[in-house]
Amino acid sequence: MNVSSKVLLASFVLVAAAGTVALAWFLPPIFGGKIGGEVCQWMAGKWASARNECVTRACYAAGDCGLWLHPSAWCRDLRTGDSIGEVYFRLGNPSKIEGNTYTWLDGKPDPVAFTATIENGVLASVNCL
Repeated sequence: MNVSSKVLLASFVLVAAAGTVALAWFLPPIFGGKIGGEVCQWMAGKWASARNECVTRACYAAGDCGLWLHPSAWCRDLRTGDSIGEVYFRLGNPSKIEGNTYTWLDGKPDPVAFTATIENGVLASVNCL
């Protein structure tokens, strides 16, 4: 490999690295709002407009599935036997946990509570609104 080829390759690598950093830096504003929601759905995620981010099924492992204003909107998608990770992905972080009973609050300013029973990391029952 001659010197000019090495310089060209090094320049390409430098520009690619700079482009990657720039993309990562400006990605949230580029993919915010409606476009962000569409990209998020394409990735099988849920768009959290208040946080301006896409919540994916990895949220439970990461420890933050967020708090949703109307978690009951996704409650009917759950099935007995779903994993706790799927429950958290659909409903967000519960407002309260007592033993096997997980409680979510739905709505504002007077939220309505609904509960799910999770045993050994698996959904045993849920009472959707």
